[in-house]
Order: sequence, then C-alpha cells, then structure tokens
Amino acid sequence: MNWAERHLVVDGCATHYLEAGDGPPLVLLHGGEYGAAAEITWEHCIPALAAHHRVMALDFVGYGHSDKLRDFGGQRRLMLRQVSGVLRALRIESAYFIGTSLSGRMLLDVANKPAPVWPIRAMAVAGIGLAAPAEAARKVLEDFDGTLAGLRPSMDVLFHDPRWRDSEEYLRRRYDFCAIPGAWETAAAGSLRSPMRRGENRPHVRPPARDYGGIAVPTCLIRGEHDRLVPDGTWRELAAQIPGAVAVTVAGSGHYPQIERAAAFTETVLDFFKQEGS
Repeated sequence: MNWAERHLVVDGCATHYLEAGDGPPLVLLHGGEYGAAAEITWEHCIPALAAHHRVMALDFVGYGHSDKLRDFGGQRRLMLRQVSGVLRALRIESAYFIGTSLSGRMLLDVANKPAPVWPIRAMAVAGIGLAAPAEAARKVLEDFDGTLAGLRPSMDVLFHDPRWRDSEEYLRRRYDFCAIPGAWETAAAGSLRSPMRRGENRPHVRPPARDYGGIAVPTCLIRGEHDRLVPDGTWRELAAQIPGAVAVTVAGSGHYPQIERAAAFTETVLDFFKQEGS
C-alpha cells in the first residue's frame, strides 16, 4: 500500500479516505456504480500523483468504508456536503480535483455555479459527456441483484481491456466492496419510489445542466477510447461548451482509463495541472 488510511467524522458523518504525498492538495472522487470506492478506483494512480501532490481519495457516503447513509431528498446533496465538510475540517482552501463518472458530473455542476461550494483550483473530469450516460449501458450498471454473477455484466460496460474486463480476481475484488455491510442497501435504496411520485424521473439520475459555459476553472476532459457509457459526440459537445477546456482521449480504455491505462491517465492530468501552476 502506498497510502495511509484515514477516518474523519464531520457533522456526524464518518468519511474514510486514503492519503499520500505532499504538495498542493489533490482530491480524488470515485464513480457511482455498485462496488465503487476510493481504493479500487485510484489505487494505480495514487503513487504517481502523490509524487507531486498531497492526495486525498475519498469514499463517498454509502461507498467503501464511509458511513452508509442515504438522503432520500437528494443523495448527491449529501455527498456535496460530505466533501465540503472534509475539506473544511482539513482546512483546505484550494485544491485540484479529479472526478470520474458520477463525481465527474458533480464537479462540472459545482464548477458551473457562480459561487462553487468546493474550492476547485483546476479539475480533470473523466467519463462524462454533455448528455446523460447511454441508457442501455447504464441500465446494466443499475441492475445488480447482489450476487457475484449479477455483477459480472457490469464489467463489460466499464472496461474494454480483457485484462480487467475478464478478470475473475478483479471481479471478486469489486464484489467485496459491494458486500460491505450497508453498501448494497444504500445504493439500491435509490430506486425506491414513493407512490405519490410515480412517473417522475428518478432522483439519482438527473439530467445534466444545459449549458456548462459558466465554468471558469481550468478543466481537462478525459474519455476512454472505447467508453460505452459516453459516446464520443456528446463528450466533444461538452468540451465545446467549457471555455478553454482541454480534451484528451486515452487509447485502449473503456469507461475507466484511470484503471485500465493508469500511466497514460496520470501523465495526462499531471501535465495539465503543471501547466495550471501546480
């Protein structure tokens, strides 16, 4: 292991995170699929990133080893408060951020506000386009019955390289994170619908903002060449909206280039952050 395990309780919520390195703070945020967590998302990137930054990779509430909490009025709102609370407790007033998939969308939405609630100095966002993720692929990720066999189809959606997509060992590692007490229940609760709200859009699948032209922080958009969730066209449409955005395609990767092509991914983000003054 190339990091320290940390736990921090803020506003009654316990957050687990991994910390390594020294230098300008860099916050790593993971995706929202079953089995997502800081460790399994960023383990191959942390050593290289920590050579230049103080890296903090957080487990969102409901994931990994953080508290298993659900806000039925809006889970993303709870996640926003969680990250804000951690940064406040650690007295971090400015940080670089990397988000992927779910957290990538959150970064875009936060940065697009006139007064962002996170102190984003610059950000790299992977696995996100202007439109919502491709519906057929997204449904595969959402349809998980809690069994090892039920998790296997998600591997075809997330990964392109057979070393990851077809790995039984890696599948079992992801399943272990799904099996942490409360993890499946917290995620599955997002599909519950009140009889009084039938017919409405699910609260955890929100349409993206129509215009990301309000983003003023330096932004690098990264897409895996074979991402089944994010078509190339919608990714390029997003890049065209953000002033000065840098768009980079990682060859030979699916939805998670930080896992399948970690060296290329970290080289891309470190070069970008260096240009932005880190």
